[in-house]
Amino acid sequence: MKTRITKTLLDSWNYMFDCAEGFEQEARDEFITTLKREPTPPNEAQQAGLDFEKLVMRIAQGEDVTRLEKGYNGAKQIADIVRGGQWQVHVDTDVEVDGRIFWLHGFIDVLKAGVIYDVKFKTKSFSNLDLWHCYRHSSQHSAYLKCVPEAYEFVYLISDGNDLYTEAYTRQTAEPIENIIRNFMNWLKGEPELLKIYEERWIVE
Repeated sequence: MKTRITKTLLDSWNYMFDCAEGFEQEARDEFITTLKREPTPPNEAQQAGLDFEKLVMRIAQGEDVTRLEKGYNGAKQIADIVRGGQWQVHVDTDVEVDGRIFWLHGFIDVLKAGVIYDVKFKTKSFSNLDLWHCYRHSSQHSAYLKCVPEAYEFVYLISDGNDLYTEAYTRQTAEPIENIIRNFMNWLKGEPELLKIYEERWIVE
């Protein structure tokens, strides 16, 4: 039996252990919603991120964007880096973990010259954030470096609309996605009802 696996599912699971104190039940509820593959509208922060990503793409593709548009300064810095790359590339691969096959798939923001770029937007200014390796626990770079064998680096391009912070990972510094999937499945085995949901709703037909 082959089942799907995505960075969204893995990050939702990981967030239960990495969320702020007092948000544990909310994080678990969000994970279960993701596990059930129930569609949910983007929240305010997610929508702001989507809007910022579109602004970056518009600038990178040469659209005449006014400097007065909210987030322009940060978007322009990112657009100058990713200009000429391929946007929203679907990637996938089979991953074997302990004799079981998982279909790992998703969309990367930009692929350019062997580098995977992911655009992130922070609704708070950098002065109010601790940015040092803030995505180190994300499965995203591990997943997409596995999916794109020709890529040698994954770079998060993070902006608050004004400034730019970058965070880069290589195959040598990223946690192998096999380890993350193994930990996820071992945890699910301790939650039989949730394991049943995964086996039923993430099977590859």
